[in-house]
Amino acid sequence: MTHRRHTAAGLGAVLTAGALLLSGCSGTDTTPPSPTATSTSGTSTTPRPGATPSGPATPRPTSTTTPVPGVDDDTGTVPSSCDALLTTSRWQDSFLRTPLNDPAVVGDPITLPKSVFDPVRQPDGTRLYCAWRDPRADVTNVVIDVTVVDPSRASSVLDGLDGFRCEPLAEGRRCQRITTDPQYGVEVGTTSFTRGDIGIEISQANVPTSGLLDDVIAHVF
Repeated sequence: MTHRRHTAAGLGAVLTAGALLLSGCSGTDTTPPSPTATSTSGTSTTPRPGATPSGPATPRPTSTTTPVPGVDDDTGTVPSSCDALLTTSRWQDSFLRTPLNDPAVVGDPITLPKSVFDPVRQPDGTRLYCAWRDPRADVTNVVIDVTVVDPSRASSVLDGLDGFRCEPLAEGRRCQRITTDPQYGVEVGTTSFTRGDIGIEISQANVPTSGLLDDVIAHVF
């Protein structure tokens, strides 16, 4: 099996700015299906029930905590579908051709994986989970997870992440880690971003990106 290998610098642009060209490999996937997917030919589609809020984009609930200056930004919403999360024409010929929330990957009904934001998630449970992965792929995948969080505690959760590099970005805070998959030797990246009551996670393996996080932020805020 041949896998595309990408440099750390290339993948750094990925999640920092983020874009995606899936390099698919076929075979039996022996890795856990955390970043995963279902299908749509060239466009993203609404995730299966349980992965996305119902109805129009859901405004964040009013925070019950004391606002944190520079952090408690009340302008964000969780989009109502995966295609409302991105500029679909921009990614039409890249990762959107990969199955989105495929039942063989995420389960049926969908089982949402644990998130770094679980301890600070708002009780309304609003969350949009979009996983692009071909069930036949060994490792290649992209996942975007958007949720409503407690703004007074979300940043401290990111500060507790081990092995992540954190920095201010787009009026929020981004933490990123890039490693190499020990089995396939390809680079994998995880980015967590918080701004106000919104938490965004992007995971990817063997997928270089440029502008993805920026595009997601533009659609959420």
